[in-house]
Parts: sequence; C-alpha cells; structure tokens
Amino acid sequence: MINIALGFDSNFAPYAAVTIKSILLHNKNIKFYILYDNLKQTDINKIDKLIQTGDNCSAEWIDMKGKFDHLNAGGWNSKSVYFPVALPSLCPDDRILFLDADIIVNNSLEEIYNQDLEGYYLAGTLDYGIMSEFNSNSKVTSQTCGGDIPAKDYFKTIFGYTDIKDFETYINGGILLLNLKAIRNDDIENKMYEVFNKIDFALNEQDCFNYISKGKKKLLQNKDAILILKDYVIKDIPNDYKQEYISNCDQNINHTIVHFIKKPWLYPEENIPYSNVFQKLRNLTPYKYFRHRKEIFKFRLHKKAKYFVLFGQTIFSDKKNTKNLMESNLK
Repeated sequence: MINIALGFDSNFAPYAAVTIKSILLHNKNIKFYILYDNLKQTDINKIDKLIQTGDNCSAEWIDMKGKFDHLNAGGWNSKSVYFPVALPSLCPDDRILFLDADIIVNNSLEEIYNQDLEGYYLAGTLDYGIMSEFNSNSKVTSQTCGGDIPAKDYFKTIFGYTDIKDFETYINGGILLLNLKAIRNDDIENKMYEVFNKIDFALNEQDCFNYISKGKKKLLQNKDAILILKDYVIKDIPNDYKQEYISNCDQNINHTIVHFIKKPWLYPEENIPYSNVFQKLRNLTPYKYFRHRKEIFKFRLHKKAKYFVLFGQTIFSDKKNTKNLMESNLK
C-alpha cells in the first residue's frame, strides 16, 4: 500500500482532481489522505467518487479547519501550505508521499516511494527557484528579520547560507517523501511547531522543513521529479545550475512527478513542458468543463508566445514563431 497525501481547498479542487487522476492511471493500492479546509461538499463527493474508480484505492478525509490559523501564510491565500507538517500525527504508517495539488504523475510511484530512507527525515526535489531568488537577491518577507528583506540577508540570518552551494540540498515543499517513523522517533513535528513560534519563515513550511531537517534530506533523482518554473525565475538561476535545470526540463525524459510552478491553466497557450499531458488528464476528471477565468479570456503578444483565447476557444495562436522557453533563457 502506498500512502499519498494532498492538501487543498475548493479553489484548488479542480487541479487536485487532475493530480489524483494521474496517480490512479499509473498506480494501484493507494491510500489517500486528503487534508482540506474550506472544501465544498460537492467537491468532496466528486473527488471521492474519482478515487473509488482506482484499483484498490481509498481516501481518508481530514478537516484541517483552524489548525494553523495562528500562523502567517504570507502571500498564500490558504493555510493548506502547512498541512504536511501534521502528517506524522495523522498517518500511522512508516512513510507517506505528500504532493501539492498542481502536480501530475506520469509513471508508477513504487520505486520513489520504496527507496531507502535510512538516516533521512525526508526526500524531495532540488528547488532551483530558491537559487534564483538568492542569486537575484529579490525581497522576501519575514517579521523575524524585520519585514521585507533581501533574500541573501534572510537566508544568511535564518539558515546561515552565504553561498549558492549552500542551496544544493534545499528541497521544494510540494514533493515530500516523509520518513514518518524517523520523524516521530525524533519528535520532529512538535519541534517544527516550536520553531514556527520562534521564526517567521518567508517560505512557510518549506523553509521549516529545510531548516529542521538539515543534514537529513535526500534528493530525488532528476528523472523522478521536475519543477516547471516561471520564465523570470529560470532567467536568474546561476549559470552552472541553469544549464543543469534546462537539460533536465525535457518532456522526453518522462519524469515520474511534474510540479507546475508555472500553471498550465494560467498560461494555456504557452510552451510549457507537460502542459499537453495536463490538459488530457483534466478531460478525464469530474472538472472536465471547468476553466479558470484566465483560460476564458487570455491575450498575449510576445516573442515567446502570441495568442488570443476567448471563452476557452483559441482565436489565434502563433506557435511557429514561439521560441523554445528553455533555449531563450540560456541567452
């Protein structure tokens, strides 16, 4: 049995359904832990029915309302970013895979799920986006550091990071394979709650997982997972790491887990790796006809993409002259 957790509200229910459908297509014997807040009963009914179509798949629905109300979610509209912190108390088994609701799964998860975690609290994927923030020295917000502060000052103050190499084990919080047995043995969940009371992290639970798991984080292989980053983020990745990221950001690799930091429903005509897979999966969910407002009306006239979409229909789209996103960001 594979334990998989997701956390979301009704705003993300249509996309969580895509994540779940993609898992069901390639996996069986799944126990889903659905952590939710402000989720409509109609969404619960739709997604639960979807899960029941899987091969020996079931769901445990856990209402998280109010649990993290005392914490600052920063720029996020929902406290669901904190939900994975509570998983050691919610799942009695030795491990669980937490996935954000903007992810698709392309293959069996068994190899990733059953990997050796001896000596590690968790496994995740390298977050090149954080390298970009550090390199560009963009502003982040932490009340512990006095409010808005340059990223380099924040990471030096909170983490002691002074060089880009310090981020080579910083993992993204959207994909977390948690070693629940080790986390419980060392009381990590309660330690995280204690740290939250002392430090206002700029990146919420992601920063806290990295802060408290220092030296006990394992990186997933490149073929296992990829983050689809936004253009301006890729541009500011340090050159050596940028080439590494771009080489890996190839749909032909057929990554097992794809995390859309750049959302295919917000940029429907962009040249986004795996966006065609996302669109096909969406048509297999109960939200087949749901469209985000930006998909109803979307206009862009740019060297990277030219299109006009109205009520979900493409009026024009010049993809022939659209430069490949990854190649353009190498320049």
